[in-house]
Amino acid sequence: MRSALVAAMLVASMTPPGWAHADAPTPAPAAALDELPSAKPRDVARLLRKVRQRHGEDAVIVQTHLLLNAMQKGAVLATGVRVERVEEAHGKRWLRIVLETGFVFDDSTRDRTRRAQILWSTIMEPTLARLNGGLRIENADGVLVEMQSFHRPYRSAAELRAHIHEPGASEAARFYVASRDVDDVVRDGRAWHTLLAAAHMTIDGEEIAVPPPSDDEALTPGPE
Repeated sequence: MRSALVAAMLVASMTPPGWAHADAPTPAPAAALDELPSAKPRDVARLLRKVRQRHGEDAVIVQTHLLLNAMQKGAVLATGVRVERVEEAHGKRWLRIVLETGFVFDDSTRDRTRRAQILWSTIMEPTLARLNGGLRIENADGVLVEMQSFHRPYRSAAELRAHIHEPGASEAARFYVASRDVDDVVRDGRAWHTLLAAAHMTIDGEEIAVPPPSDDEALTPGPE
């Protein structure tokens, strides 16, 4: 039985404020789960308690901050996260966490590699940075984070808003992050982007090598 912290619970399948009406003011993104508009504290606490009991405190940290970072770093569609089962791949056991990022990438300026770099840099890295003591997952060797997003060409946020119900093609990026590699980064005090060399990644089932983005590259889903 899976534990889930889903869009229906936390954001009521809500498009982020400001996208439904171009002239409406956009509030600051939520900084904590209890700031989410439709979160029910009792239900959220119950779901997080199940995750903590089955997989440990670090699984809760990862689940929570994946969602918050997606909402803060560019989501324009409903956002949700759920903890799935432990599964085996590449000779290890991984706790699979699925994140609906709410991102719509401009694929005329963000190719497959750039999209993976942006997902890593804006969502994965700041999530891992919360793990000051390393990563511990019960009965697993690490986490498999599957990030779901969309991509289509558009020239501006206004154009995307006008066609927000046509987000384009879907894409699933998988990041396999081993606890041992996270522990090494924490112990050595290295930058989180160095973990890219050790992490295993696929996009729609195809393996991909993703280098760190250069310092001058924009880390936003769209061209603006």
